[in-house]
Amino acid sequence: MSSSYSSSMTGALSEYANLRTLPAIFSVVFVATSLYQFGGITEITLTWFSNYSLTTEHAALAGIAVYAAAFMSSETKRFENYETWEQIALGAVPVVTLGYQYVSEITTLINDLGGTSPLGAQLAFAVTLFGWFVAVR
Repeated sequence: MSSSYSSSMTGALSEYANLRTLPAIFSVVFVATSLYQFGGITEITLTWFSNYSLTTEHAALAGIAVYAAAFMSSETKRFENYETWEQIALGAVPVVTLGYQYVSEITTLINDLGGTSPLGAQLAFAVTLFGWFVAVR
C-alpha cells in the first residue's frame, strides 16, 4: 500500500510542478511588494502572523529576495548572456528598489518626478516590473 501511495504522491507532485506554482507565487509576491513600496497599494496585513503589517523596508527586501531567486532560476542565469538592453533592465530593479528604500536622493528624485502626482512612483514600479519580466522569461 505504501508503494502505491508513494507513486500517486510522486505523480501529484509532478503535476503541481508542471503548473509552475512557485514562479507564479514569486510573481505575486514581487508585484505586491513593489506596488506597496511605491505606493500603489496602501497596506498589506498578514492576519495569520499576528496581524503583521508589511513595512516598506520588508517589502523592498522581500521583492529583492524573490527577484534574486527568479534570476538564479532563469534558464540564462549568467548576466553576460543577456543583451545590453536586458542587462540594463535587470540592473535597474535592485537600483530602483533598494535605492528608493535606502538612498534619500533616489527617493527624492522619484517622488519629485511627478510633482504632486504619483508619476515617479508609477514609473519606478513600471521599471521594476519590466525588469521582472526580463528575469523570468
